[in-house]
Amino acid sequence: MFEYVASGLSFLRVRFKESHQGATAQRLNDMWALLRGKHNHEFSFLYNAFIEKEFGEFFKGVYRGKGVKQIYADSGGLQMITLGKTITPQLKQDVYNNQGMYSDCAMSFDEIPVSMKGARSSRSDTSSKYFDREKFEWCAKQSGRNIRDQIETFINMKSDARPFFIAQGNDLDSYVKWTELALEQIPQELHSHIGGVALGAVALGTGTLEDCKRAFYYTQLPLSKTTHHFHLLGVGSVSRLLPVIALQHHEVYANTTISYDSTTHTSGVQMGRYYGPDCQWITPGRAYLDESTGEFAADKFEDYSFINADIRKHVTDYIVEDKFFQEAMNIPVRKYQSLHNGEFLPPIEAFSAFFVGSTMNFIRHVDHVSQNFENAHSVVDEQTFGVMNDFRNVKTREDFEYWLHHAGSSLDSSPIEDGQPSSLPEDF
Repeated sequence: MFEYVASGLSFLRVRFKESHQGATAQRLNDMWALLRGKHNHEFSFLYNAFIEKEFGEFFKGVYRGKGVKQIYADSGGLQMITLGKTITPQLKQDVYNNQGMYSDCAMSFDEIPVSMKGARSSRSDTSSKYFDREKFEWCAKQSGRNIRDQIETFINMKSDARPFFIAQGNDLDSYVKWTELALEQIPQELHSHIGGVALGAVALGTGTLEDCKRAFYYTQLPLSKTTHHFHLLGVGSVSRLLPVIALQHHEVYANTTISYDSTTHTSGVQMGRYYGPDCQWITPGRAYLDESTGEFAADKFEDYSFINADIRKHVTDYIVEDKFFQEAMNIPVRKYQSLHNGEFLPPIEAFSAFFVGSTMNFIRHVDHVSQNFENAHSVVDEQTFGVMNDFRNVKTREDFEYWLHHAGSSLDSSPIEDGQPSSLPEDF
């Protein structure tokens, strides 16, 4: 079973208090619930417990168990760093308290064993970073202590929230060692409180090859045999999901929930980008109102008409005229209210219908490939398909090493350089 975890919910205008009140909240729940249990997927929400901490209360109280299965809460550690804040024990504690109060699945604070070669680096730039083995042991142990504190907070709160263990590494041995070092910091009797596992990419790199590595590395971690929940961080394309789809038949993946969080389809509502029924993006962009005529750009109308027709296949009771749909999708909510006697629901309903239609097409595509791997031809070229098809035969470490040095090495790869070790944990 897959679980699509929608993040970036601000794009669906949930910050408006009217979105989680009365008839509007009921309508949104009804629409989002259409995604639950469809195409071998469940549907959940994720919010950031640092910069979106106010979301937790109404996500849990209004939407959880109705429109969405459960609530995930990110730690917000990256955003703290981006904002130039020092991650103090009190900041962490505030996040734990929020997660314990409102979430089911809570991402942990993971320390990052990466250093910069220069003074500046963008988040996606792998060439200016290196895996820092001098920091590795401290980062792994401190990450374990963070999870211990998180679990203890949840127990004291009598919360059902479960932390997700985020492992970091640069190769299989380092991911395994990270897991061992971190778990040593958590009393054995608390290990059962860990809800799932995610493998971070910050110290490994990005690219198809790195995605394959994480999909296999998961099967080698001891926690994979006890938590039965593998979470993929920031994945919103079928091609990025191919590695786990390829290994679904692996014994360790049996009875395992594979969840993945994405802003791809929520942000599409804002940017005018819709995942169509033929598994291709339709990108009309935003249409802007001509104040002099009161009309929207005519060149966008055909795309919005097509999207509106496709939405009706998934949200059968959403029936509005094409012109109205285009207007509702392309005008600020408060502006719409000023033009339509204070009405609030129509634009919010349009945003959500757009999102549900786009996401339904996407999860159907994921399931289509999952049911028959030959359908992966729809997202990769013939050479890549052959390599990924070979990856399906990987079961042991020996299998993986053989695949890596023969077929896997041809895949797109953007690795983080392994820094030279000066001191290593014992038996590393």
